[in-house]
Amino acid sequence: MRGSLLKATAVVPLDKAVESQLFEFMNEDRVSHFYALYDLRHLRDRTQVWVALADRAIIGYLMEFDRRILYMRGEAECAVSLLKKSDLFEALFNIEQRHLSAVKRLYKLKEPADKMTKGPITTFLTMKVTSETFTPIIKRSVQKLEKKDAQALADLLSIESQAALNFFRGFAFGVFHGNKLVSYAASPEMLEDLAIVRGVFTAPEERNKGCSTSVCSALARRLLQEGRDVMLYVSKDNPSAIKVYRKIGFRDIGHRQLGFWAKKRR
Repeated sequence: MRGSLLKATAVVPLDKAVESQLFEFMNEDRVSHFYALYDLRHLRDRTQVWVALADRAIIGYLMEFDRRILYMRGEAECAVSLLKKSDLFEALFNIEQRHLSAVKRLYKLKEPADKMTKGPITTFLTMKVTSETFTPIIKRSVQKLEKKDAQALADLLSIESQAALNFFRGFAFGVFHGNKLVSYAASPEMLEDLAIVRGVFTAPEERNKGCSTSVCSALARRLLQEGRDVMLYVSKDNPSAIKVYRKIGFRDIGHRQLGFWAKKRR
């Protein structure tokens, strides 16, 4: 079966002929393909996609985003063929476990995607909360953040204020201590039925005071009120974050992704 599958596989750039078929493929599991769905709909000009076909059926795809991220889903058999289509010398990878051996054939791993990781590869758990499992815990005064708060967020994260604006595409909530933003959670990317929590951060001096549970609760509540389920990725090596998410009703749904930086082998 494996040999026949390899012979039948063709890799083609995404075009109108296969676009609707690709969306059908991704809609079978919108959690696994969340970023691909979002980027194709909203950031198409920064996205390049190659699709692997066997007997005219899609069996996998590789998305190159913003000339720095490679995001792959699908069967292991097509992984090498897909990876050879990208000319990126260095990239941040988001893949499934079954793709790792193919990546290692072509790339040398450099560092994990998340600083909490013990080793060269971050294993991300996927957690999800619904209205049935949600148990909000709000111990601090939380407010919805607006674009006028971009500089405060930039100061908290030590980034440029222009970069901080990216977190205000959807919803963001924060805790202030005086005029200083000390904790925030954001959901800058959303689909009709699903949103992702990204960028949760609390200043070191304010940790273990209920900030993270408060901002995550406020954000999840707003998203659930909008009729969306809420998901997030978290490193398996970040038990304190996992504990926060579990407290307010997020559940591990069994999906795993690997994240890491890698350079192409010469």
